[in-house]
Amino acid sequence: MKSPVRFAFAALVAMLAAGAASAQSSSNAGPSMYAGASLGLSNKYDISCQTGVKCDKTAKTGGKVFGGYMFDETFGVEAMGFGIKSGIGSLKNQANVLVPGSVNLRGLGVSGVAAYNAGPFALKGRLGVAYTQTKSYAGATTKKSSMQPLIGAGVSYALTEQIALNADWDRISAKYGSNKVKTHADMFSVGLSYKF
Repeated sequence: MKSPVRFAFAALVAMLAAGAASAQSSSNAGPSMYAGASLGLSNKYDISCQTGVKCDKTAKTGGKVFGGYMFDETFGVEAMGFGIKSGIGSLKNQANVLVPGSVNLRGLGVSGVAAYNAGPFALKGRLGVAYTQTKSYAGATTKKSSMQPLIGAGVSYALTEQIALNADWDRISAKYGSNKVKTHADMFSVGLSYKF
């Protein structure tokens, strides 16, 4: 498990513990719903870069739309749709050899949410599963769909009682090509959400 994933998992566990402790003191907080959208400011793929091969792991565009239901201030569920444009580098072809290529992904995910609130700020951790679709080129164009783990974390600031500014990190795993090679993309996004 790489360090960002370890950090996010540890943060999620810590928030679950903090949330369980604060749940006892937030009995007046009822369920709520929210929806929003975020634009990916940094969308980076985990692909190889061989010497002499054009390489740009950072996709030019990416983003997500999401909606969630909080059972109280501490726990909830969230669904999202996401898309990240192509990363360019060295991908494994059908013969399992690295060749110049590109990959992009999109999909749908659902996660459990643990939140910790401090005034207008809220910290959130997400852990769930995503249905991802990749389109890759490594000598030939292939499409691949798979179910993969989804992990994320974020911070939000309430601008009003209904509107919040959000900054999120999502790690979206995927498989590409006929050999089902694994990769992932880290998306750092900023957007707005509305609480109903």
